[in-house]
Amino acid sequence: MPTFTLTLKRAIEIQKGDIGLNDYLIFDESYRATLNQKIIDHYFNQEIGMETIELFRLALRRKMNEIMPLYNQHYMISAIEFDPLKTVDMSTLNNVTASGESESTSGSDAKSRAVAQEMPQTLLSGEGDYATNAQDTVSNTAATGSATESNTTATDGSVSGFQGNAAMMLYQYRQSLVNIDLMIINELQNLFMLVWSNGDEFSERNNYGYDYLTGYTTW
Repeated sequence: MPTFTLTLKRAIEIQKGDIGLNDYLIFDESYRATLNQKIIDHYFNQEIGMETIELFRLALRRKMNEIMPLYNQHYMISAIEFDPLKTVDMSTLNNVTASGESESTSGSDAKSRAVAQEMPQTLLSGEGDYATNAQDTVSNTAATGSATESNTTATDGSVSGFQGNAAMMLYQYRQSLVNIDLMIINELQNLFMLVWSNGDEFSERNNYGYDYLTGYTTW
């Protein structure tokens, strides 16, 4: 039987299960029942640390509201999946596109004259009347060109793995693991008397006839 107050078991029976664990903020509502059951199982036979059930419900609800914002972050961090042996994960993607267009135009004009005379030399008039023979050459050259070029180059590469000692990395990973449920349970210890009861009901007289009320042995 309880020594000082009520056991959590008895408090749950009186309150029909409502002991202040229904309203605190939790990272996943579907996990509330699991966490609540772990708390109840851990303290099931321990006596509450308050004079009345109402005071205990208030203290438990207040405590959970105070600590769960931090522990919800612990839960979310623990849910991140990663490879503890992967310390390097790099990928590169290069996509280069080059295009160009060029146009060129060129032209040339040329005019030349070849004149020949026989002796005796005579002044050649402007019209070339006294030349033995003459040859005029006129040329006109024009060229137009255009070119268009387009080129696309893509390269993709990735590097992954780890650097360092694999055994040491695994050891450090194990050191980082935490039991968040148990951390929350331990936070609630000061709400209980830490007096454990097995639920047995003792009679006033034991098997040997000792009377707990009078202190005398009777047979």
